[in-house]
Amino acid sequence: MIVSREPKIYDSLIFDLDGTLWDSTSACASAWNTALKKIEIERETPLTPEDIGRMMGFPIAKIFENFFPDMSEERRESAAKACFKEQIEIIRQKGAILYPGVQKGLFQLSEKYQLFIVSNCQQIYLDTFFHHSGLKKLFKDTECHGNTKRPKGENIGLVVKRNSLQKPVYVGDTAGDHESAVMAGVPYFHVNYGFGITSKPCMKFDNFEELVRHFLEPWQIS
Repeated sequence: MIVSREPKIYDSLIFDLDGTLWDSTSACASAWNTALKKIEIERETPLTPEDIGRMMGFPIAKIFENFFPDMSEERRESAAKACFKEQIEIIRQKGAILYPGVQKGLFQLSEKYQLFIVSNCQQIYLDTFFHHSGLKKLFKDTECHGNTKRPKGENIGLVVKRNSLQKPVYVGDTAGDHESAVMAGVPYFHVNYGFGITSKPCMKFDNFEELVRHFLEPWQIS
């Protein structure tokens, strides 16, 4: 029997991608090292998944500025394009890692909430996530930095406005995600298993199953 009380105040869940729904750091590190070798750019040490993880959530231009601060902007742009192309090919071939509980949990959440993604990635990367995961049908709308060149907070606002969302929340894994949600005027929920932390007060989850239980709790069988 379904509990008759009112559901939580939210009507929609907007998700970050990297560090929240999946982990592509191993694929990215392998792809970027391969691409850098091809275009004859050397580093003292190869990039590791941990290196990539520390930069997840930033636009790709900012990532390459961090990795190659002494390189010219033109050269960084060329390197970023080569690495990104290699990355997409490897992820399409080998995939990346959906966090435990994400696939099942998103299907469950989609029965009660409208689902969205807002990420600082490129559109082709988002398309690759959908190609690999098969989850595109669950999401009503998406937005990314690659399309708008706008900060994540503004992109969250765009999704809220064009879908006439009344009580959305944003789910992410970094302090930047928290700041972006605040900028958009949207409540923030944090997953602890991703790539970052937030020191500001908010609801936090150790795994995706906890998040799902929290948002489905009003409909649980008593």
